[in-house]
Amino acid sequence: MTPAAQVVSLIKKNISQFDGLKSEHVHSFMISQEDKTKTDAIIVVSEAPGGRHGYGNGVPIFERRRLQIEFYYPKNYMKDMEGLEKQIKSFLFAHGFVCYANAGHVISPDQQNITNTLKFNYQKEDII
Repeated sequence: MTPAAQVVSLIKKNISQFDGLKSEHVHSFMISQEDKTKTDAIIVVSEAPGGRHGYGNGVPIFERRRLQIEFYYPKNYMKDMEGLEKQIKSFLFAHGFVCYANAGHVISPDQQNITNTLKFNYQKEDII
């Protein structure tokens, strides 16, 4: 299972902790073609380039990696976007994912959705 799929699974198993998020709107890498909601938030978890290795005695013992979560909200979304994003950040922090960037909310020119991207660092250990 990819790291993105692991995070999606973790979020879906704990979906009740996130106000206004439904498990059918949590995806890895891309939005499912069947997901055509016009009222709910959608999130997409994907992996991001970057990171570095930690070494011990010339052997890599861990790797710092990155992933990102893209939030898509309908233009008329009335629920608390920032609150949902804070809940996701706090939950993932408790599971070893540290948010290092928040792109801020923008309206996409193509679909006219409100979007935001959060980027996270995490550490994969024991890669020997």
